[in-house]
Amino acid sequence: MNSKIMELLDGERKYQDTRWDNDPDTKRQKDKEKVVADWLTYMEEHLKRAKLAVYNLNPLDAMGEVRKITALGVAAMENLDTPFRSDVWEGVKTK
Repeated sequence: MNSKIMELLDGERKYQDTRWDNDPDTKRQKDKEKVVADWLTYMEEHLKRAKLAVYNLNPLDAMGEVRKITALGVAAMENLDTPFRSDVWEGVKTK
């Protein structure tokens, strides 16, 4: 994977952990307690924001939301069991 992409995702994950893990609201659900539906709800909210940014002709804001969505997916996989891809599409060469 491109090193710039890894840097973007790493930065977003650090932000998310710093922002939400240090929230003084003790009622907030911890990442380890969240289920897949929680993560998908967060991702859907940011997808809605990305679509609104596209509608408002602001692709940079939309891509900021894509960064957040992708990092939320990473967070979900960090906290929930995630299966490896087991099937391979015949005839496709990987890099």
